[in-house]
Formats: sequence, structure tokens, C-alpha cells
Amino acid sequence: MTRDTTGDLRGALRERLDALSPGQRAELAERLRGRKAVRSPRRPLRFSLFYFANTAGDKDQPYRFLMETARQADRLGFAAVWTPERHFHDFGGIYPNPSVLGAALATATERVQIRAGSLVLPLHHPVRVVEDWSVIDNLSGGRVGVSFATGWHGTDFVLAPDKYADRRAYTFDTIPLVQRLWRGEEVGFPGPGDTQITPHIHPRPVTPELPVWITCSSNPDTYRKAGRLGANILTGLIGTETEQLAAHIALYRKERAAHGHDPESGTVSVMLHTYLEEDAAAARERCREPLREYLRGYLEQQSDMLDASGADAGGADIEAQLDFAYERYARQTALIGSPATVRGLLDRLADAGVDEAACLVDFGIPLEQAQRSIDLLAGVQEDYREAPDAMPAVSAASPAVPVIPEDSNGRDMSDPAAASAPSGTSAPLGIDQERMYRMQKALPPGPANYVTTALRIRGPLRPALIEDALRTVVARHEVLRTAFGEAGGEPFQRIGAPGEFPVLLERFDVTGVAPAERMRAAREIRTEVGRRPFDPDLPPLRLALITLGAEDYQLAAVKNHMITDWVSFTVFLKELFTVYGALLQGRTPDLPTPIPFRVFAEQERARLRGGRLDDQLTYWDAQLAGAPEPVTFPLKAALGGERPAQPSFAGHRAWMLFPEQTTKQLNALSRAQRVTPFMTAYTALAASLTRVTGEPDLILGSPTANRDRAPDSLLGLLLRPMLLRTRLRPEQTFRSALTDVRKIVSGALSHAEVPYQAMVDRFAPQHDTSWTPLFKLRYLFLRWDDPVTMSGLRLSPLDTDPKTSLYDSTLTLWDSRLGAFGRFEYALDLFDHDMVVQSIETFSTMLAAAVSDPDLRIGDLPDTSSTRYHVDEDELEAHLGSEALTQDRS
Repeated sequence: MTRDTTGDLRGALRERLDALSPGQRAELAERLRGRKAVRSPRRPLRFSLFYFANTAGDKDQPYRFLMETARQADRLGFAAVWTPERHFHDFGGIYPNPSVLGAALATATERVQIRAGSLVLPLHHPVRVVEDWSVIDNLSGGRVGVSFATGWHGTDFVLAPDKYADRRAYTFDTIPLVQRLWRGEEVGFPGPGDTQITPHIHPRPVTPELPVWITCSSNPDTYRKAGRLGANILTGLIGTETEQLAAHIALYRKERAAHGHDPESGTVSVMLHTYLEEDAAAARERCREPLREYLRGYLEQQSDMLDASGADAGGADIEAQLDFAYERYARQTALIGSPATVRGLLDRLADAGVDEAACLVDFGIPLEQAQRSIDLLAGVQEDYREAPDAMPAVSAASPAVPVIPEDSNGRDMSDPAAASAPSGTSAPLGIDQERMYRMQKALPPGPANYVTTALRIRGPLRPALIEDALRTVVARHEVLRTAFGEAGGEPFQRIGAPGEFPVLLERFDVTGVAPAERMRAAREIRTEVGRRPFDPDLPPLRLALITLGAEDYQLAAVKNHMITDWVSFTVFLKELFTVYGALLQGRTPDLPTPIPFRVFAEQERARLRGGRLDDQLTYWDAQLAGAPEPVTFPLKAALGGERPAQPSFAGHRAWMLFPEQTTKQLNALSRAQRVTPFMTAYTALAASLTRVTGEPDLILGSPTANRDRAPDSLLGLLLRPMLLRTRLRPEQTFRSALTDVRKIVSGALSHAEVPYQAMVDRFAPQHDTSWTPLFKLRYLFLRWDDPVTMSGLRLSPLDTDPKTSLYDSTLTLWDSRLGAFGRFEYALDLFDHDMVVQSIETFSTMLAAAVSDPDLRIGDLPDTSSTRYHVDEDELEAHLGSEALTQDRS
């Protein structure tokens, strides 16, 4: 760098400092005083649950803990669940075969990866390993992983005594054979007599390449061998300091690179005993006896192993050993404490090069307490996770790269001082903001452009602290203090400084209404709040708190779609109550530094330059070639087949409920065909729309989160419509149609980076701006969220009906533990209610028939039945056992 360049930079920096107000200078000075030496960005960490139990006191229902917490991990977005292979001892003896439990877990979960941690390879024939785990891979839809171990205990080798002496060499010689068999390559094995047999594995795995870990202790040679094989690492901290672990990981990555493997893509998973409470001291005390008993089982097993080898355990006082082991282990090498106190170890592990914390949770803590701990752990993982919605599954593919915290001028946006925009900052719109802006400019202003989410809150809420928390969250995120305008015909976003725009919590009270009418009164308030216009010169954000009674509230949050989508709403509400809890306890909230939406938008535009957008559009050129006009359900007879010149966007909702048997069959068929319930229900929807309209060539829309490269804490509009073109044939079976739909959805998802506006400009440049182009019916399939507890409050999502419909119609289905249900939201300008109800019955009847007998031909699926699927809102609420429905996710 030349002296002139240095002087220019210093001058620019001085100009920026001179522009700061006295208050901003004081705040910056305080931050600089508190900052430590500059460090590289923290390595992302995934989190998984690990099982290795001493179950001497839990013989009645030994697998309840495993199944309940595994389902919880699946709901909360953990990466994996691990089960070990242990034999003939209370210490882990309920896990004799990870493939058996893996099959059970595969059918009880939907997203989490099912891993063996570890499978003692010398005890198994490689063909049996591949057969077993291929079954699990099929049951889970491609979610398996296996860590191979050489074996520790001589008693285990009663199953294969001839393998004990050479177990290490056998393991590393056999792993490549397992990988070859998994790929479908021919491998010969000795048969009876002098014969040679080449087995063909059935069923064929879903995952092309088996994700393999090697279980390592403190032997550096094992790390080297794993690196040469290109495998991942599973290890622990017992007997190993983080500095030693860092050296082993560096050795492992060096060996990967030397043998042609990407050094950074290998995953290092570290086993850690884990238990969290808000109070760290209480957590350590609660763990004392359970973990001492766990460690007692561990020491007894080591004693068994020593006795088997003829060694002497030394006669040490076991109780003293346990006391020493617990104090050291709990404080230095385990995640036992509060969400705040365990971050030091997690940061050290990330700095050492660890990729995943495999959290051992079944060491004697009662199930209910363990579940609360896992809920807290889910909050911790949000600060370390690599991508927001991702359910990271380790495979041969490299993980998605999150957004880099720099703007176009190279400023570090992870620094709060750099990330905070000065007053009056302007920036171009994001890609999807620009699409929404064009849409809203063409339409009359109104609530159809708004998104409303609501919560029911039960507990000792302090409204004033909620308002303080709201101000804190708004100050953190630029997009919540952003207004929009135009200059020279170009739209832009104007970002206010923290505190520049007023942030108020509107308050309502319906306690004066008769108790039986309070829910209805609150619902009407939420609808009014959700429909009220925003001031165009202010950020489009509004919150309202409704008091229904003592410790009974509702919170409604309304935003213009320009600044939010459903994932952003989830992040917003989670942060709001995290900050509320911190304020309640008089501490600073522990939240990640937010990345400004304008920075993400700038980077996304840059990423789509250089031909990437053209490559994706080429796919859609072929996919949409010769496509007809998108169709929807029949319009009102009074319209004569013509749409109104100007839509009002008035909307209504009609609900449907599926029997428990249909829900079970839907999920079972989806698993059997290796498709998602989204695809199965979509196939039935396409079949019903073809039946009603007579059009076999359909284009429907479905939103994608578009967050593969976004940080967890990012707020803004990232939601992106995705097109699904489907051509069903009446003579094909529903099972065959599922195969076609799987290819359609997979192809669309692989090319979903194309902004919707780019699709419109290419395929419908002359469209009527009063109506959504390219598709008329929108489809979603979502998980129904159960209530959660945060900061001492019970939070339940609520449905709020703004009585609008931005699209012709939207079918949203939810999968709930009480059965699947759904709703049609439709434009009152276009459709009669009776027609919508009949469409619900047609779709639901065809879906029920298809999942009951998938070998029925599409043309033979019945469209009428004696079962009534359409229900009113009160019937659905009664079935769900709640006063309110799930939140909107449009």
C-alpha cells in the first residue's frame, strides 16, 4: 500500500469520525475499550444428540428417552442423532445394535440424520453392514451416517473372537470395502468351500456415498488414517485438552489435502456431556449425582476391561475418583451450565477446528429436565449454525457458504460500529424486495401486502419490558427501521438510525368483555390491526398487545411483506422474547451480531452475476417451453370467464381436516416412495385440479425460503416463488406419478436461485399487472408448531385472518401430531364459497384414496366420498384442543 493510499484512507476515516454525534462517539469509544484483540470469524458449529447411557435405573422403558428426545431434536433442527454399539454391561448395554435403533429412529423422524456412533466394524461382515444401513437409508429418505470403531472390550469379541487381535488393521482394511459395496461396485468374498461369491446389495441405498466417520481417541495415527481415507472424525475430550485436539485436527486436515481430499470439508464431531439450565450453578449441582453414577459405570467398565487383560486397577478409592472426575469434567470438558457459560468451551472447540458438538444427553437426567435442557441448547445452536433452515447432512457435497459479513467496500459487517447505518442511509432494494415493490406499486395499497403473525402468551408477562425489548430488536436490525421511496423512478430503501423512528407497542384490553367472547373480541382486534394502513414515510412495522385476563395475552405483529417473510418473523419473535428474558434478569442479551439486509442483498446480486443467472434460466427455458396459461379452479359464474379489471384482494378462508388414518398413510407412503409429504399431497392436488379443470398441463407456485447462504439472524424478504410444472396422465398410477413429481420438485429446487421477477420478465413480459403472472394457485406444506416456553412464558402461535388474498388461491397444509389439516385462502372476487368447499372435498377424497391405494390410476381416483373433509374454524379448533390455529406463513 502506498503512502498516498494510506493517507486517503486515513482522511476518509477522519471524515466518518467527524460526522459522528457526541453520543455516537462515546458509544464507539466504549466499544473499542471493551474489544479484545481482533480474531478470525468463529467457525460454525453444528449440534447433534448423542446416546451412550448407563441405564441401571431405567429398565421399565429403556427407549422412551431416546425416542422422545430424538423427535425433539428433529423438530428443533439438530444435525443428527447418534446411537452406539455396546454389549454386555449396564454402561450403554441397551444399545447392542445401532442399525436396529437406527431403523426405529428413521421412521420416527423426518429431517435429522441417523448415525451410528460407533459401529464396531470387526464384529460385523461388511455385507451385513451395507444391507442394514441401506435399509435405514431407504426408511429415512437418505439420512444415514456411520462412524466405524475398532473395538475396545475383549468381552464384546465373543461375537467375533478371531478378529480381536487384528481388529485395528481389519477395520481400516474393511472400510474401503464397505464404501465400494455401498456404491454398488462388485466385491468378491469367500463362500462355502473354495467358492467366491459376489453379492448384490438390496435395497440399493438412497445416498450415493455413505458418510463415514472414524472414531478416534488421542492416537494421532488414527487421525492420519482418517485423513487419508477422506473420512470424518468422531472423538471426545476425555483425556484430551483442546490444544491437543487442535493439533490432531490440523494433522487430519493436512493428511486429507495430501491424499486428494478437500481439507476443509471433513467433519470433526466431538462428544460432550450436555445439560443446560438458566442458572449454571443449579445445572452443575443437578448433574452431580447422575453424572457421578454415569462415570461410575464408565470406571467399572474400564475395570472390567483391565481385569480381562490381567492388569490391576490399583485399588483406588472409587468415590474420590468420582468426585475429582466430576468437578474437572463438568467445568472443563462438558457443556454443563447455562447457555452463557458453555459458550467458552464451544468457542474454543470452534477455534480448534471442530465442526460439530455431539451432545451426550442420556446420562441419568430425567426426561422432562433433559427436554428443557435440549430446548435451551437449541437456542445456543442458533448462534453457531452455518445456515438458517438447513438440516446439515454430511455427505460428499460441500456445505453451503453463509453470507460473508462485508459490504462492497470491504467493511466488516460483523463489527456493530460498521454494521450500524448512519441516519438517512439509502440503499438499493434487494432482489425480492424489488419484485414485491413492483407488485405493490401496480396494486391498490392495502392489507393484502401485509403479513400478520400472532402469539398467545400465558404467564406473568411484563408489558413494559416487551416494549423495551421491541426497541432493542428494532435497533439491532436495519430492515425494521427501513422506509421506501423512489428517486428518478428508481426505488430505494431509506434506513433510519437506531432510535430515529418511533417504536410503540399498541395496547388493547378485552377483560371487560364476557369471558366466552374474549377470544372472538381479540381476534377482531388482530384483524383490525392487520388491515390498518401504514404511513408510507415510516417503517411498515406494528405490534399490538391484547390483554384477555390475568397472565393471558395475545401479541400481534404486522409487517409489510417488503421487510419480512415467515422465517424472518420466527427470528424476530425469538429475538424479542430472548431480549425480554435478559431484561427480566437484568443482564445483556446474548445475541449474534446481525448482518444488515442491505449487505446480504448486495452480495446476492453480485453472486448472480457472471452467467450464473443465465445458466439457471436455461433450465427454465426448457421446463416452461410450450406451457399453457396457468389455470385455477372455476371462476364465479357471474364473471362469465373474465377476471375483474381491478381486483379488490378481499379474501376468505375455508378449512379442511384429515382423519388420523389418512395422515398415517400419507406419511407412510411418502417414506416408502422416498418422497416428502409435500410431494405426495401436491400430486393429489395436481390430480384434483386436472379433474376439475380438464387441463392436464399445470403450473403451480410454491414459495422457497431462499436462505441457503443467509445467516441465521438475518431479517428481511428472502421468500421466493418457485414454479412447478406438472403433466399427469390419467392412465399412470399414483405411485408412478409420485416418481415424476419427485423429479419435478427436485429440479425446481435445484434451479430456485432465479429471482421470480427475472422469470416474469423472461416468460410473461406483457402480463396483466393486476394479477400474479406465471401461476394462479399457490401451495405450501408446513409443520405445525407446538407451543414453546421462553423466559417463563408459554407461547402458542395464533392464526390471524386479515380477510385478504394476494393470490387467486393458496392451499396450505399442516402436518400435526393430531392429524393433517389445511386451508384454502381464496379471492372473493373470483370464487364462490360453495365451489371452494367442493374443491376441498374433491382434493381430499382423491388424496385419501391415493395414499390408501397408490396403485390406483390417476384417472380412476374417486372424487366423492361419504367422508366430510371441510370443517369450520370452530370444529378445527375443537379437534386441535386449542383456542387458536397455527400462525400464517405466507
